Amino acid sequence: MESAYTQANKELEKIRQKNAELQNIRHNEALMKAPNLGEIEADLMKQGTRLLSCVLKKCEDFEDIKKNIQSLQKEKTELLLKNGFAEDFLDDIYSCEKCRDTGFVDGRRCDCLKKLVSKYIGENSNLTEYMREQTFEKFDFSLFANQGENTATTLKIMQKVCEKAIDFAEKFDLTHENFLIMGNAGTGKTFITSCIGNRALERGKTVYYQTAFRLFEILENSRFNKGDDDSAELVKYAYDVDLLIVDDLGTEFTTQFTLAALFDIINSRIISGKSTVISTNLGFEELSNLYSQRITSRFVGNYQLLQTSGKDLREILRKRNI
Repeated sequence: MESAYTQANKELEKIRQKNAELQNIRHNEALMKAPNLGEIEADLMKQGTRLLSCVLKKCEDFEDIKKNIQSLQKEKTELLLKNGFAEDFLDDIYSCEKCRDTGFVDGRRCDCLKKLVSKYIGENSNLTEYMREQTFEKFDFSLFANQGENTATTLKIMQKVCEKAIDFAEKFDLTHENFLIMGNAGTGKTFITSCIGNRALERGKTVYYQTAFRLFEILENSRFNKGDDDSAELVKYAYDVDLLIVDDLGTEFTTQFTLAALFDIINSRIISGKSTVISTNLGFEELSNLYSQRITSRFVGNYQLLQTSGKDLREILRKRNI
């Protein structure tokens, strides 16, 4: 997978090409109606070359050449107007006037390039459109208001989970922390990971979300050359991305390969200071039984545990929508 910056620059190049093609079409249209335009432009080019030579050689014809150029430009404008064109009809076409489609203003990225980079960072995240709508601002604590005798405790736990998740999303690139989010099915784990991912994207960080099942499928396809052309690039991205989110760990078919692959990606990202968020429906004892000691030891030593609480929110939401 190409970086968002590379993809943005490629799109910027397409924008430049499209504008150049449009400019060429306009030029041909003007020449059809005003054939003399070609001669004026040829003279302007000659005078421009003379002016440059004059500047370099410091000759005395500078002012005369300038006047010739101004006269030719006036003649060109009058010819355009006479044939029904605007005087700026043949001016260079730019989609962004600030940077003239170069992507930079005074050596810094222009807003247009920043927007393109942000666009591709979002697309590369693999978050669905639905997940892109899941943000901390939309975290609905009222969903935890009907938990019976455990309502107060559950609400307190989930408020704390949200606070820690926000803090993590704002600082993970500085703290190099990792999160292991545990809890029963339907208690908001995927929603929380989406919120973290979206806040990271807002901060301009690269994110890659994937279910454990699909991630190991990609890793296996890449390792054994199973014909998925994108697998190698996706694997590289999963290792290098600022924030990797692995959802539903424990749902994959566990083999010696998946155990080795999981350890390698977790360990490699720890060593390189890259943050990872993993969610699972399994308890810690179940994780210990399913995965090797060296994997669970990484969780214990390098991951902060977030434990969700409460009833299955999907049932609560279903009843609300009835």
